[in-house]
Amino acid sequence: MASRSLRHALNGVFSVYKPSGWTSRDATDAVQNSLSEQLRIRAGITKKLKQRDRVKIGHGGTLDPLAEGVLILGVGSGCKKLHEFLHCTKYEVLAKFGQATDSYDSEGMVTHTGSTDHITKDVLLSILPQFQGEITQVPPIYSAISIQGRRAYDYARQGVPLPRPIEPRKVNILALDLLEFQRDHALFRVECSGGTYMRSLVDDIGRALGSYAHMTGLKRTRQGAVTLHECLQLVDGQGRRHLDLETVVRVLA
Repeated sequence: MASRSLRHALNGVFSVYKPSGWTSRDATDAVQNSLSEQLRIRAGITKKLKQRDRVKIGHGGTLDPLAEGVLILGVGSGCKKLHEFLHCTKYEVLAKFGQATDSYDSEGMVTHTGSTDHITKDVLLSILPQFQGEITQVPPIYSAISIQGRRAYDYARQGVPLPRPIEPRKVNILALDLLEFQRDHALFRVECSGGTYMRSLVDDIGRALGSYAHMTGLKRTRQGAVTLHECLQLVDGQGRRHLDLETVVRVLA
């Protein structure tokens, strides 16, 4: 009975900083393992916990492995509140012009190349307004979109043709600002609705410029009302995956 109670030993929502190179599931699992182990020791439970006895946890708003920044986690009853943090998100997006990839980011294979000689700061600024407000975009094939019961990325990784095309979707770009421009690179700040793919946005911008582009970096700076300043770190001073239990308890209080 004691071990089963750990599933709801913590209840609420908090945020962590997901490092680049981690999947959102990596981050969630690291937090679940760290908190469950600390709770086990504090409760005096001597046996190793089974998976079903660990802290109940979930994340809201998946970040790609390449991405870093704000990741909202729910524990216990807080898992039911994760949807409340999906309505408005801010990103800093780094793009490279002249190449398209199959994943729309730097982790994919280059599929097309194009000239960047004609791309200037003024030209780039002139096409950005068409990507503000409500727009239509097609999610990348390397995404978690479900198609006939399977994730799109499963088809892509196995080299299996999609049973049907990925359907375009309406998203809302509330703000799109150019922060930096250097020949074939640009840094954007984007504020958008939930479900917006930054990789698709970058790919579309490249094509609107008469060339190609892919995403090389992504940082989520806000999710809902939560900003980077409120995020807990997942790696301690010794480089270990660890999240202090007492710190989480204080945040949830």
